[in-house]
Amino acid sequence: MTQYRLLVHRKVLQQLAVLRRAAATQSPGGLRDRELRALETGLRALAHGQEDFVEGKRLGYRDYDLSDCAEIKLAVIPESRGNHELGPSHRMLYREFEPEDGGLPYREVIAFEPRMNDRPFDVAAARLGRGRGVKIQKLNSATATSTAAPLRQPLPPDLRKALAAASDVAHPSGALQPRPPTSPTRAGPTRDGPPGREL
Repeated sequence: MTQYRLLVHRKVLQQLAVLRRAAATQSPGGLRDRELRALETGLRALAHGQEDFVEGKRLGYRDYDLSDCAEIKLAVIPESRGNHELGPSHRMLYREFEPEDGGLPYREVIAFEPRMNDRPFDVAAARLGRGRGVKIQKLNSATATSTAAPLRQPLPPDLRKALAAASDVAHPSGALQPRPPTSPTRAGPTRDGPPGREL
């Protein structure tokens, strides 16, 4: 199985933090605890390339063009209509990208939402800036890694820029370099406020 580097949309990270705090206040098996476990299960499945072991599929064009995305289905709330079980209540939508650094490919988690009223698709479209009824350009050099996974795309410019910015962090060893000793100055008045001691 292929391993992936996960890129998680900031709103999903916020949702994860909120669910962790809420689940900690509930007894095990409460709604927020179940949501948290489903979200964490989905993230693990995507990171470890296990989308074929959870129900899911590649998406296409309906109200929005999400043809570069896929979904996995995660059970949180049992739902039925009459005697008919409706299946998993939540959806996690994601995309997949080629690595440019020779490392593992990327998967970007865009949304984790209850499926009612097509909410996952509305949320994902909004986060991706997709308009209702607007088709995106043809997918370029896309490859499928499985029947359930999205078509793997080249890394888009906005993610490339964000990854470059995140990797351009000063090495922490620079923070440990000793400063040359300084002589303390005498306490006295300063222009900005009351007398102080500058080091």
